[in-house]
Amino acid sequence: MTRQGESSEQKYRAVGYERVEPKATYAPWSEDTDFLHVNEVIKEHTLVDRYRCYELWQLVPQAMKTPGDLLEVGVWRGGTGALIAAQSARCDRSRVVYLADTFTGVVKAGARDRYYRGGEHANTSVEHVRRVLESLDLDNVRILAGVFPEETGEEIAVGGGFCFCHIDVDVYQGARDVTEWVLPRLNPGGVIVYDDYGFYGCEGVTEFVNEITATSDLVVIHNLNGHAVIVKA
Repeated sequence: MTRQGESSEQKYRAVGYERVEPKATYAPWSEDTDFLHVNEVIKEHTLVDRYRCYELWQLVPQAMKTPGDLLEVGVWRGGTGALIAAQSARCDRSRVVYLADTFTGVVKAGARDRYYRGGEHANTSVEHVRRVLESLDLDNVRILAGVFPEETGEEIAVGGGFCFCHIDVDVYQGARDVTEWVLPRLNPGGVIVYDDYGFYGCEGVTEFVNEITATSDLVVIHNLNGHAVIVKA
């Protein structure tokens, strides 16, 4: 994210940031016809690039080796939520995919967040997300509208826990609150993915993930595509 009056190159001169350009050339998404079909449907409804989308696509069936439902917090216009639900349905249509968002923009922005002030990404609605889900004939989803977990966490029946959680909330406090709610409910072998890790403008999320890396016994993987991934032992 580039601030007004700031060039795309100036932003990489921030302390601890530089342009990251991995040199690997293996591109399995280019031959995965199921992924390519779903990605074509959802790509206009997400800000997540195809590399991170494909990582979600790959992680969902691996996480689903563990019992439990799936959760995304920070849905925006439904692109990655629909992708997660589509892959989940291919594996086990009985699992519920919960999609939680305020649908009124970013909340909980604070002093640790360089870019966000609150209210960003409000150009969405529950109806828009439902249309995206319908375009993929998905009926394994439950949408939760409101601040998560304070307003909508109690709407989730968590008797079986979770196997997967995608956190795309952009700010420190949001990432912290979701993690503290979902981690005790995440079954061993379950996966948490932080979308905003390592992006200029999302320093709050990066700070939070670095904190739990340093202070917990969790294994946290920093992927150079802009994801941090936790696998619960």
